[in-house]
Amino acid sequence: MSRFKRLNSKIAKAKNLPKDQEPAMFKKLKRRFIINSVVASTAVLLIAFSTIYAIAYNATMGGGRPPRSEFHGRVPDDISTMFEQQLEDERKSHLDTLLLTLIITGISLEIIVIIFSILHAESSIKPVRDAYEAQKNFIANASHEIKTPLAVIQANLEAADIQGNQWIDNVAKKTEELTALNNQLLSLARMESHTDEIKPEKINLQATIEDVTSCYLPKLAEKGAKLKIVAEKDNYEHTVNLPEFKQLLNILVDNAVKYCDKKITITISEKQVAVKNDGTTIPQENLSHIFDRFYQTDKTKSGVGLGLAIGKTIADHNKWHLTVDSDKKSTTFTLGL
Repeated sequence: MSRFKRLNSKIAKAKNLPKDQEPAMFKKLKRRFIINSVVASTAVLLIAFSTIYAIAYNATMGGGRPPRSEFHGRVPDDISTMFEQQLEDERKSHLDTLLLTLIITGISLEIIVIIFSILHAESSIKPVRDAYEAQKNFIANASHEIKTPLAVIQANLEAADIQGNQWIDNVAKKTEELTALNNQLLSLARMESHTDEIKPEKINLQATIEDVTSCYLPKLAEKGAKLKIVAEKDNYEHTVNLPEFKQLLNILVDNAVKYCDKKITITISEKQVAVKNDGTTIPQENLSHIFDRFYQTDKTKSGVGLGLAIGKTIADHNKWHLTVDSDKKSTTFTLGL
């Protein structure tokens, strides 16, 4: 079986994900469908039942005192008053019974609506799920198909070994960018399909972060910037999916290197890692979109806006919490483990 067919097979299996592994988007859609159904049915029942009760109340109590018979004058006043009081009590009792019946009926109908909504939540979002799966399959398949010709182009450029030709250099540079973009798209599709098994292992956070950040030191030196790792103690340990943890760290550090001015500070605590950089900050109105695919706050920087989207997918996949905060002086990405 070819690699292309194996990838298709893995993506197809993603449609039958366990509920605790399905994308958060679908869980939110299901909850919204159930909540909207319950709210709509509650509003309809309240209007209908209040109308029924109001009509019954006016019909029962709106007539005032009961009409007196022609023999009323022969009946003592105290007996007549007693009769009227007894009749009024019966009317109130009937209204109370009606109210109790409406409440019980309303609760029963709401329970039925909730059960129906839960059972049909999946079918209600099926068109969205199908469109999502089609998009994901397309990205994975297209990326896989593009990968081979890009590799051939790169290999031929390296074999040509033409030095000092501006046009060849431009082609080589753009080919590298396309290869990086293609790898990001393929990585994103694979992660969303949850085709990789999670193999957690215990790591030393500081040692792992030092290992990941070491390759960025030359680039920081070129910019005249420094990287500082701060930890209250040096033996913080955590059990994580190491490849995905390193990939997420690389995304956050690479982003910090790209936008920093003079320094990057990585703070380690028992249950979180914070990557802070000075320099270019994120406007408050853009913070809510920072993890969107292809979103870039600064179009002059390299990249296409997929890195942080992939980072958020990794965090959600591992049930970590990735947040961002930015003020006038710095930007901080915090990863809660």
